[in-house]
Amino acid sequence: MEYTFVSGDDHMDLSYLPANLWQERVAARFKAQAPRVADSANGPMWVCEGKPWAFGNHGSMQGPRLTGAIPRAGVNEEPEPGVFRPSTPKYRLEDMDRDGIDAHVIYGPPLPLSFTDSALHVACLEAYNSWLADFCTAAPDRLIGIPILPMHDPAATQKELQRVAKLGLKGALFGVFDAVKPVFHEDWEPVWAVAAEAEIPISFHLGGGIRSARVTDTSRGQAAAFVCAVPMQLDEALCEIIFCGALEKYPQLRIVLAEAGIGWVPYLLWRMDHEYDKQLHHMVHLSLKPSELFRRQIWVSFEEDDIGLKLLSELGEDKVLWASDYPHPDSTWPHSRKYIDEHMASLSPQVRKKLTCDNTVRLYNLGS
Repeated sequence: MEYTFVSGDDHMDLSYLPANLWQERVAARFKAQAPRVADSANGPMWVCEGKPWAFGNHGSMQGPRLTGAIPRAGVNEEPEPGVFRPSTPKYRLEDMDRDGIDAHVIYGPPLPLSFTDSALHVACLEAYNSWLADFCTAAPDRLIGIPILPMHDPAATQKELQRVAKLGLKGALFGVFDAVKPVFHEDWEPVWAVAAEAEIPISFHLGGGIRSARVTDTSRGQAAAFVCAVPMQLDEALCEIIFCGALEKYPQLRIVLAEAGIGWVPYLLWRMDHEYDKQLHHMVHLSLKPSELFRRQIWVSFEEDDIGLKLLSELGEDKVLWASDYPHPDSTWPHSRKYIDEHMASLSPQVRKKLTCDNTVRLYNLGS
């Protein structure tokens, strides 16, 4: 298809996942502990290993703190009993058409799914990833699923990355905030090698890294502080993937900083270059400056970021992806076109199309 408007970061949340997803797809030995929907005092909730999941409400993204884009727009989240708009291709595509968007890059829940049993963890992520691949077959040019990799063991991460590549999924989520070892650790080398060889972009998505503020606690501004600061917590992962040498060793490796915003990135690129030239070249040997490695192999996505757009030349217009963040509270849906017209008016039509279409199409090799 011919793309004109593409979103580089959208979601498939727990609230909207089919209630029978895991019970139908995991092996019999895992069913008792696998995620299921159960009634609670606060309504239907996801329960896993006998305990409710954090942010595990089922059926709506409307709550006392934040309201998702769908109920905010006055649209029915559940057009049929037990059927939710974001997790049903027919209705998700309708919502994309309502927003004038040709394709969604679809991440799962932004916070890690919690398991204590590692075998159950792997089985459930495999089940979700396979379900996501099946979901995307309804419109493979428009629904671009990003599977979730298990992060408790690098060998399991590598194995699942190889499996989802065979399923035809075009990217993968590397959960930096629940990874058993930091991004720079040598044990991730086989993962980078597989991603480079398979030409699968690896995403680092916001969702953690906050030292003290808790998104679940609205007292004394904690939740507000979390929401505002969380995109910038990908700063360490950005520095680590550059200075550990992975980009140098695997020039085909592509990294996405998803839902990170862009306004903070130019300063960090400047600082990495400055410190590298001043003293760090004695510790780390790179053939290119950190900012040059960034412009060669790293992309970053944003929803609304007027400061970042003013600093676009510092990032490189080819490495920035606009996103609608459907169906989250931060989403521009169903008024994304209005946002683009108002906030990107100063950009040339060519640059605007790069951010809202071409860069994402090229990154994920869409339409092929």
